[in-house]
Amino acid sequence: MKKVNYEVLDIQIKDISEAIIGRDIFYKCEICQTIIPSTPKDNAYCSCLNINIDKDMHRMYVKDKSKFLILRKIP
Repeated sequence: MKKVNYEVLDIQIKDISEAIIGRDIFYKCEICQTIIPSTPKDNAYCSCLNINIDKDMHRMYVKDKSKFLILRKIP
């Protein structure tokens, strides 16, 4: 399995509405270390539920923003 590399784009975002999205953009929870796509096919969340993306409502919820990172996949 090929290792995926990421670069950190933003640390400690102040407002979740500012979070960028895209096919190569991912969100990482620093609590549980889960990485989820910014544009998931279905609802998505990290294993500790700090990050939750409700695809149906087009909303993202983050409980602890200080533990939220925005990543870009490096080709």
